[in-house]
Amino acid sequence: MRKLILSVLLVVALAVPALAEDKVPNGCDPLYQDIADNALVSFEGTGDLDVLVVTDPLCWHCRLGHKLLSEYPEKYRTVKLSFFPRRTFIGSDMAAWILEDAVGKDDLLDKLDFAYKHLKQPKTDDVAEARMVVLSQFIVFFPQMLGADESIEALYARLQKEHEPHTLQSSALAHSAKIPGTPVLVAGEKVLIGYGAGPWLKALDANAICK
Repeated sequence: MRKLILSVLLVVALAVPALAEDKVPNGCDPLYQDIADNALVSFEGTGDLDVLVVTDPLCWHCRLGHKLLSEYPEKYRTVKLSFFPRRTFIGSDMAAWILEDAVGKDDLLDKLDFAYKHLKQPKTDDVAEARMVVLSQFIVFFPQMLGADESIEALYARLQKEHEPHTLQSSALAHSAKIPGTPVLVAGEKVLIGYGAGPWLKALDANAICK
């Protein structure tokens, strides 16, 4: 019996590393590629690596990651942002809608900078109110967002109608990839859950481009 138990333990011990290796995420996996292909917001660097960040504009660690990327443009060719609004950061889906609405416009990078540096977390538990607080902050800095005869309520409704379905789709893709939260850095084949300046720079420097 003792020999049988030892044999079973040995088999399990040998199997654990293989299981662990199987579970290591690879950014070249089609699940991550689907998220990248679905992302609308992006900005460019001067390097060779295509990067994906699953992010929430009101997430503090996402903001640290965004700051790091803005400081090292030579380490990537493009950064795609896939928004995954978290319940912890109520109202952040409005920020995602606004940023996606700015795609193709001259003020996209300015709005990104505002969202990740200056946007304040709404102090309310009401989703609609939180979204309005976020939208109001953007309008203070970007008054041109409002048309000549457009009310803030009408702008809110348009942004929700045009961009909420895509944000929900982005969140669904993140769930499919079993992404637990934000931020997630996908740098070629390297996938990092959470933020750390050292690990992020190491992943970028590895330049592990998907073949």
